[in-house]
Amino acid sequence: MSRIAIIGAGFSGLSAAAYLSFAGHEVHVYEKNDTAGGRSRQIKTENGYVFDMGPSWYWMPGVYERFFNDFGFSASDFYDLKLLDPSFDVVFDDQKVSIPADFNSLCNLFESIESGSSARLKTFMAEAQYKYETGMEKFVTCPGSPLMNLSAQML
Repeated sequence: MSRIAIIGAGFSGLSAAAYLSFAGHEVHVYEKNDTAGGRSRQIKTENGYVFDMGPSWYWMPGVYERFFNDFGFSASDFYDLKLLDPSFDVVFDDQKVSIPADFNSLCNLFESIESGSSARLKTFMAEAQYKYETGMEKFVTCPGSPLMNLSAQML
């Protein structure tokens, strides 16, 4: 059994520790902050504001489900996600815009702000879906490759 140190208690560090521990290693995780979570941590101010320290942590639910499956569980064994509506608010100096959870409502909101923008949003989302699916299939779920092999991996 090896003794292994993991620096950082973000998702990568915690998942590495989980896999290594599952494989029988003695694992120690070291984190510079008061709480684990890395970019998924939050900062709460004295006047009640809450700031996420990075992008939404659940944009790739399949990655999390695969992780829990590797240990004989499902993500739903540990948490119950609820869709928020509105999803979030965008606050400007003089106004607040609530972003709806429903895509058609989002398109209507875009269109109410700028004529023609809902069509551009749909085009953007179709391109984003292609990039997401390609990235997940060709990169995220595959072992790391040297930079020189990336062009072959894209084929």
